Amino acid sequence: TAAAAASTSATTATETDDNARATRNRTEDDANAEWRQIPSVEIAPGAHKYVQITAMTPADPPQTRTFVISKRGAQYHANVAEPFVYRLENAGYTDIRVKGGGRINYMPDVRVISIFGYSYGFGLADHKLSKEIMQKDGRYLGYAIEWSNEGY
Repeated sequence: TAAAAASTSATTATETDDNARATRNRTEDDANAEWRQIPSVEIAPGAHKYVQITAMTPADPPQTRTFVISKRGAQYHANVAEPFVYRLENAGYTDIRVKGGGRINYMPDVRVISIFGYSYGFGLADHKLSKEIMQKDGRYLGYAIEWSNEGY
């Protein structure tokens, strides 16, 4: 009958809407999971160039996160920043800014991290803030973390 067909059509439309909503929510959850998994600190053992980056999360409402990143073998600070910026973009972050740079000497054997210097291309990072971010990361509990604006 026409009434039965209309009822079936309405049920199918409702199911389609529900499925679309569930897919959209699952996609948003997956994206959120990806951006949340990016740690605020990624530093390589040894003395290497580092950058400090800020970015807006894809959360609602968005929040600013600050990242401290060093990379073994980077010839320039841009070599540290570029792959990480790309990673943030792919995870949905916006308003990504390299705030400055310097060097980090990460000595895990003696539990010491030294933050110092500056970047010719990006300028001086806020080393005090970099230290605070590292102190909040449980992987560096018990480390002596020092900073200075001296040196290159």
